Amino acid sequence: MRFLTLLIVTASITHAFTGVFKPGLNLTRNDSTTWNGYLSLRLMNNRRFGPVRTDIAWVISPTVGNPALQGEKGNISLFRIVDPDERLFPAEWNGAEHFSILQNIDRLSLQVRAGKLRITTGRQAIYWGVSKSISPTDFIAPFPYGTINTDYRRGVDAIRAVYPIGMMSEIESGFVFGDKAEVEKSGYWFRTRLYALNTDISILAAEFRENKLIGASLNRAIGGSIGWVESAVTKPEEEDTYWCLSTGLERSFRNSTLYGFMEYHYNSPGTENLEDYATNSTTTAYTSGGVYLMAKHYLATGVSVTATPLLTLNGSALLNLNDYSARLSAGGDYSLSDNSTLNTGISGGTGSEKTEFGNFPTVFHLILSVYF
Repeated sequence: MRFLTLLIVTASITHAFTGVFKPGLNLTRNDSTTWNGYLSLRLMNNRRFGPVRTDIAWVISPTVGNPALQGEKGNISLFRIVDPDERLFPAEWNGAEHFSILQNIDRLSLQVRAGKLRITTGRQAIYWGVSKSISPTDFIAPFPYGTINTDYRRGVDAIRAVYPIGMMSEIESGFVFGDKAEVEKSGYWFRTRLYALNTDISILAAEFRENKLIGASLNRAIGGSIGWVESAVTKPEEEDTYWCLSTGLERSFRNSTLYGFMEYHYNSPGTENLEDYATNSTTTAYTSGGVYLMAKHYLATGVSVTATPLLTLNGSALLNLNDYSARLSAGGDYSLSDNSTLNTGISGGTGSEKTEFGNFPTVFHLILSVYF
């Protein structure tokens, strides 16, 4: 009887929600070998009622390992006013637990249309930028380089208004709220996107966590390639102004079965002396500005090959041009069916012990994604 009830409840949930089920396994090798596995279930519901649209997404994930995945209790680094603890179980963590249950209320928003104007309130995904590796203008919820699961951008609490002004052109503005909506942990922005002279142009002005930012990006076709440049200048409340820039080129070959890109990134708050990495990381750019790379000059490359209609192989590298360490990754995606894929890969760092990527562990992952 209980089993029948469970089947009925499960059928009701899958009927009301779309989503993705992801079993995954991670193996990490550094000084010792650790592993963890997880069963992640993301449930999503989008409804439209005339000019009103609702968006809901909830993720729950039991994990096992040595240790299991920890999650974060009361994570105040996100732009979220209030959030249930990411770790549902156990309540306390000593670093050696073999089982945990994580959860995330990732979308909870209401969008209203008034003519062309769209106003979205609540937890939503907000991101910009045209760069492939490190985006200088994407300050709200960026993916750190090397993030494996990039299907969904992490939701933030915001009010956002967008108004189209022409083909591929729009203006927007909004507020994003930090812990308890405190002013010093929140932010606001004004942004415009224009299409002129066959170029996609974006200009951004923002203030967040007591940092003022002005940024812009250009993206256009150059012959058979696509080129871009993206930059941002940031002024912290009590420290010197710093700036970041990413510029690169991408191209497809052989009827799009071969793809590659190359991107240069400049990071002015970084240092050219690896001995200063630790002390330099305490500056505002790293503590509240979203910067995480330690040096000044980087080169990122990536390539993907469609080996068969169902199998795609890929590889990427991020090279620190100051200490000559690198972060490398390789992997592949195989389409098992119209609604399921298998992804596997390995990543790690190279370089001497004191370099930025020299101590990065070797990580192997295997992820099955089933969409419904």
